[in-house]
Amino acid sequence: MKTMNTAVILAALFAVPALHAEDALGDAIGVSTAAVARPQPGLVAGYRGTPLPVPGDQLLYVKKGDRVDLLVTFEAIMNDGGKERKEMTTATILQNVIVINVLKADKPEGAGAIELLLNPNEAQYAALSVARGKAINITVRAPGDVELHPMEMASFRRLIK
Repeated sequence: MKTMNTAVILAALFAVPALHAEDALGDAIGVSTAAVARPQPGLVAGYRGTPLPVPGDQLLYVKKGDRVDLLVTFEAIMNDGGKERKEMTTATILQNVIVINVLKADKPEGAGAIELLLNPNEAQYAALSVARGKAINITVRAPGDVELHPMEMASFRRLIK
């Protein structure tokens, strides 16, 4: 049995350089294959690492591996009895999203960034939120809270009613 364990360990040690041979071949012909051979930590097939700019104060307590919700505040056009009016509204557009990286600002009033693990469709909505929204907000979930909840959009008009 001891001989078997030693053989397995030696085989594993000799196999490790073979993992890097692909990189050496790519370097020799001027093409890097490292990105194809080894994806970035935190990324999963079918998902994208999507960085979003976020005010520094929102990132004070966010860390890699947290689950967060993404809220966007925008000016919605509401139909009020045939009359259109604009109203500031906030909607939770993504829930239970995994944080794969955080770049915190030097000061809370500075700008930071958060990288979220999103599928391509979610990444589009996140990009649209940054481009068209007045503000995006990150809310951190408690450990173990992974449920999705139906959420209605929030507005002052609904709050005051």
